Amino acid sequence: MKTRKTRFDNALNNNFMEESSHININEAIKLAMKMKVIDILEPTSKTIGELAEIVSRLQNADCLEVIDIEVFTSKLHSYS
Repeated sequence: MKTRKTRFDNALNNNFMEESSHININEAIKLAMKMKVIDILEPTSKTIGELAEIVSRLQNADCLEVIDIEVFTSKLHSYS
């Protein structure tokens, strides 16, 4: 019988490294939006698992780059 892995187990085993950065970031945001800040003061095992998943997903996401749209679009026009 196969045992079901918990969020905490998945985070410890780095199971989110195969996901894309977009998926990892969006899933971390979804989990965080359901959580209240006060929940971390006396976390339940569920909250600890969710926090571990959020951290693991964000650690496995690529850093985002801010693009100056004016610089980007001016370069597009210079090639015409």
